[in-house]
Amino acid sequence: MLNSEKNIIENGNFKNLVQNNLKKVDVHWQQQGLEMQDNKVVDRKHWEEAGQGHVFNWYDELSSEDRLIFEEDLRQIDVDEINTIYKRLIDEKVNQKINLSYHGFENVKTIDSLTTEDRDRWETIGHKLISEGRVALLLLAGGQATRLGTTFPKGQYDIGLPSKKSLFQLQAERVLKLEQMTKSKMGVTEMKPIQWYIMTSKATHDATIEFFEKHNYFGLLKDSFFFFQQTMIPCLTPEGKIINETSSKISLSPNGNGGLYHSLLVSGGLSDMRSKGIEYISQYCVDNVLIKMADPLFLGYMHDQQADCAAKVVAKVDPEEPVGVMALRDGKPCVLEYSEIDRDSKYLRDEATGRLTFNYAHICINNFSFEFLDRIASSELSRELPYHVATKKIPYANEQGIRTTPDAVNGWKMEMFIFDVFPYSKHMVCLEVKRDEEFSPLKNNAGMAIPKDSPETCLRDICQLHRTYIERAGGKLDFSESNIIEISPLISYSGESLETIVSEKLILLPKEIK
Repeated sequence: MLNSEKNIIENGNFKNLVQNNLKKVDVHWQQQGLEMQDNKVVDRKHWEEAGQGHVFNWYDELSSEDRLIFEEDLRQIDVDEINTIYKRLIDEKVNQKINLSYHGFENVKTIDSLTTEDRDRWETIGHKLISEGRVALLLLAGGQATRLGTTFPKGQYDIGLPSKKSLFQLQAERVLKLEQMTKSKMGVTEMKPIQWYIMTSKATHDATIEFFEKHNYFGLLKDSFFFFQQTMIPCLTPEGKIINETSSKISLSPNGNGGLYHSLLVSGGLSDMRSKGIEYISQYCVDNVLIKMADPLFLGYMHDQQADCAAKVVAKVDPEEPVGVMALRDGKPCVLEYSEIDRDSKYLRDEATGRLTFNYAHICINNFSFEFLDRIASSELSRELPYHVATKKIPYANEQGIRTTPDAVNGWKMEMFIFDVFPYSKHMVCLEVKRDEEFSPLKNNAGMAIPKDSPETCLRDICQLHRTYIERAGGKLDFSESNIIEISPLISYSGESLETIVSEKLILLPKEIK
């Protein structure tokens, strides 16, 4: 017996010793299970019987090293499941009918219509939930910034603020400020940190973790982070054949943000939430430069309405804006894609308000109850969500097994969408927020003739918002040399606490308030 263990027993902490050893055994067997999965023998005959034996075309000529790479790809794929998904997609195309049984979504509060009493009450509820450790953040961060001309995770991107802060840093500092605000509002000196679950992809996982480690988690506790990977799925030809990217590699792509639910389950993320007493999960996408992290008002609204699912929405710019909108289909909440709404419905308006009937654009900012996530992820529902097809130019292996870029569309990328779980909600509500205050996504390359969702528009939008904050606080801005203004998230979460800094002052731009 080790001296340390002897001392534990003599001091009456034998129970702790047993529990610690059981944890070590559990971790050991988890690791063994992972190793067994990694070393699982690939059944070539089964692939051939499933009609996908062509992926082995170059296998016999591969080096030992390349065979290992190839087999690693194959172990990620359930070939029978892929065939089932393809058959389901084909059946849906053959039997496709135009569904006109949809109606406008009505469980919506507009932020401008809230009374001061409602706003204060909901914010207080939200801060209380946060202070009690019942709230977690869920970040979708699997995307690379390829459309921005880089290959690193999009969260590392710098949109051009004076501080040169990345999207990850801006978000982390908003969490730090929110925790500080919550302590002050609830009159506590200590509280559990907000847990942050970050879904990466195979392409971004290691780089994302390294980035946070390099920056010491931007002042947040390392133990408050849980990184997990999104599931990959093979690309298919229109005939349902899995595409080889090279002789030793399968063409794989992320299975969409709707793969979140199953990935949370198999990664242990759901179990981690349960063990930490998480009751509400605030989900967002990494590329929204204006995101309000774990917005207390939104959390309080959801809690007050006893909803298990909630979404932030923005008003459509015009009837033809190509966005998915909230609706009711067969009485259940859903997001209708732009292509699913007939032209007449796009122009329908409410007679009393004059607003579009299908007005509420879904912007992928959602709150879920833990019970809802657990119900979806722990049942077959997460495996039964529909796949959506995007036809793409997919690099493929030519006859020699060499990666080749096609001149025309040649294959399918299949994705599940996060909002396809909405019909399973027992009670869903939406909060309409202002686009210019909460939604500015980063998607496209800078320097476009008409920049849209680019670093330029993101920089413009965040500077415009910060200018509004300063003017509300009584400050004035001198635009004679620049229009760039940045307020550090460590100073203000959403425009509060600025009066003593800017009131009755003239600020020459560019300026960073920190």
